Amino acid sequence: MFSRMRSELAATKAALEERKVIDRAKGLVMRAKGIGEDEAYGLLRKAAMDQGKRRGDVAQAIVTAAELLR
Repeated sequence: MFSRMRSELAATKAALEERKVIDRAKGLVMRAKGIGEDEAYGLLRKAAMDQGKRRGDVAQAIVTAAELLR
């Protein structure tokens, strides 16, 4: 039971971290393109589908690129 709870906690923490990265990437896209939140999220989702990657992976790539360009 404790093992299952630990794995659920780890999964929840990972999901929260991924959500934070997605929100950060969404903000970067919004500022760069001058668009709203829904449209930025749609662009992230479409890019992930087009590349066959997870949204979190695409978002992390955007955040990393933005950090390199500062």
